[in-house]
Amino acid sequence: MFTLSAARLDTLSGPFTYWLHPAQKEASALLLTFSSTRQASFYEEPYDIPARIFAEAGHAVASFDLPNHGEQVNAFGQGIDGLCAAFCAGADPFAQFVAQGKALIDDCVAQGLGRGGIFACGVSRAGYCALRLAAADARIGGVAALAPVIDWRHLREFALVRQRPAVAMLALDQWADALAGRAVFLAIGNCDTRVSSAACVRFGLRLMEIEEAKQMTSSLLQLHVVAAEGHALGVDWRTAGAEFLLAQVRDNKSGL
Repeated sequence: MFTLSAARLDTLSGPFTYWLHPAQKEASALLLTFSSTRQASFYEEPYDIPARIFAEAGHAVASFDLPNHGEQVNAFGQGIDGLCAAFCAGADPFAQFVAQGKALIDDCVAQGLGRGGIFACGVSRAGYCALRLAAADARIGGVAALAPVIDWRHLREFALVRQRPAVAMLALDQWADALAGRAVFLAIGNCDTRVSSAACVRFGLRLMEIEEAKQMTSSLLQLHVVAAEGHALGVDWRTAGAEFLLAQVRDNKSGL
């Protein structure tokens, strides 16, 4: 169902490739969807659910490999181990992701895409990345994070460095002010010991506290703690995250 083209962009963090499924109607939205690799985001179940839902609605969809995944694997290694090694060596892969995400948005906007809004979605480690990107770029009108990493100190790959202050500063609380008041969908299983259910709930509550302190009379935040075994979410909740973003397109509630 996808008609994909590839584009290669240069950033200060190095070049990267993204895939784009074009919009099928005018004034369409643009979804940036992330899992581990662009291949997984478009073609591997259940990670392809957000891409399929937006494409079926006629919107554009784009994705690229996370740092230390797919084509972006480097000397620091791959996966979360690679992310940890790169960060501890001073080659911040999360700042790299944000820079690449902004470059992708710039390129898509230059093509006339995203006039109906720009949205981001990510799963697990990519949920963290999507939230970081949304915090850094106000053009993103809504973000869905599915079973997201909130604080890397909870992950076993960071066990040997979790006491480092720099690792503590990676926790998403550092970017809560930039996300409060915006369209944010968080969903986590009720016993997710891989990324910590409690960390996700605390982050959602932090967003609520900021909104209350600002005396906001309404909120676009949704926080869902659902029955799920381990680090997994059912298809229904992955679908709900994508449909939450699609509702922002239809209702134009994000204001961004």
